Amino acid sequence: MTVAEDALTGLCRDRAADAATQAALGNVFVRKGLYLDALAAYQVSTDLDPDLSEAHLAASELAYILRDEETSASHRARALAQHRVYPDPMPLDERLPLLLVLRDAPYAVNTPLELLLDRTRVAIHKFYVDGTIDEEMPEFSCAFAAFGFARDGAAEAAQSFLQRAQRPFVNDPSRIALQAREALPVTLAGIPGVAVVATERVPRAELSLAASPQLVRPADSQAGDGLALIDSAEALDAHVARFPADAYHVTPFVEYRSADGYYRKYRIIFVDGVAYPYHLAISPRWMVHYQSSPMREYDWMRAEEEAFLAAPARTIPHWNAVMPRIARALGLDYVGIDATLLPDGTLLVFEADSGLLVHDEDPGDVWAFKRPYVARIREALHALIEGRANRRTQVQAT
Repeated sequence: MTVAEDALTGLCRDRAADAATQAALGNVFVRKGLYLDALAAYQVSTDLDPDLSEAHLAASELAYILRDEETSASHRARALAQHRVYPDPMPLDERLPLLLVLRDAPYAVNTPLELLLDRTRVAIHKFYVDGTIDEEMPEFSCAFAAFGFARDGAAEAAQSFLQRAQRPFVNDPSRIALQAREALPVTLAGIPGVAVVATERVPRAELSLAASPQLVRPADSQAGDGLALIDSAEALDAHVARFPADAYHVTPFVEYRSADGYYRKYRIIFVDGVAYPYHLAISPRWMVHYQSSPMREYDWMRAEEEAFLAAPARTIPHWNAVMPRIARALGLDYVGIDATLLPDGTLLVFEADSGLLVHDEDPGDVWAFKRPYVARIREALHALIEGRANRRTQVQAT
C-alpha cells in the first residue's frame, strides 16, 4: 500500500473513522483484491451511516462475489430504496458518458461491463430500471440494456425508459427474451450444424424423472447454482429439498465428452454481429467452469485454448457459416454463447446470455496469451458504443 493508504488503514482498523473514510478504505481493499477486508470496511461504513447508498451497493456486490447472497440482497435492497441512479464518481473529462440500464440484481447477473470496458474512455453511469424512484438522470450519449433474461419485468421497463429517453442504445430489450433457456431451441432452430437441447420450465409440484439422466436446476438460476445431474427419483427428491424453488429448469443430459475423455466448453461473444472467441475450458467433469477446470495445471490445455482463440474456424469447421446466423437469430448487439462440439461436428449450444462474464483479470503468469483476444472484444465493444453515440451527434448536427 502507499503511505496514504497505510495511514487510512490504521485510522479505520479501530473503527474510529467516519463512514466516508471507512468506505474509502473499502475502495482501497477492493483495488488490492482483499474482498473480505473490503466488505468489512463497507459494512462498518453503513453501520455508521445507513444512508450511504454507494457503500451499501459496494457491500452488496462484494457479498455476492463471496457467495453470501443473503447479505448481498439485504445491502442491495437498502441501496436501491434510496437511489436507483448512480453516476460515475470520477470527472467526465473527455470520456463518453454511457448509461448502463440494469436489473435489480447483483452485478454478475447484470452484464459486468465494468470488467471489460476501458474506464479512461467511458464514464459508466448506472440506472437500476425496475423501480419507482423518480431521480434526475445524468447526461448520457448512449444507453446499454446490460442484463440477461429474467421474468421480473426489467426488459419491459427498460424498453419503456429507452423510448422516453430518445437516446441511442445497445441491445434491444425486446430481444432479450429470445435467450431464455426454454426459448433458445426455437430461437436457433433451423441453423444447420447447430443444436440446442430442449429445456422445460416445470412447476415444483409437477417435477418428475422424465428422462434419465437429466439436468435440474432452480428456474432462472445462473452460473451453475443449484445445477445437478439427476439419475434417480431419490436423487431428485434430495436435490429439491436442498434447493427449494417454485419451478425448475429440466434438460435431458447429452453426453458431450470428447474422445480423450475430457469435456470442453467454448465461450463465444458476439459484438455487432461478429463472433469473437473468448475462452475454451477443458475439464474431466461434465459441469465445466473455467475457474474450476484444471487449465492452469496442464500446458496442453492452454495450448489448445490458444489455438482456438487464434483460429476458431480450425476448431469449429463451420464457424464462418453458423456464427453469422446465430448472431442474426439472437438479434442482440452484445451477447454470448457457451457451447461444445459433438463428435459428429454439431455445435451444441448450452446457453445464450447477454450477461456472460468477460474480463481481462486472469494472472499474467500463464494467461498472458489471452490478453490480445480479450482486447479485440473490448475494442469491438467500444467501437459499437462510440458508433451508436455518434449517430445522435450526427442527427443533432442535421
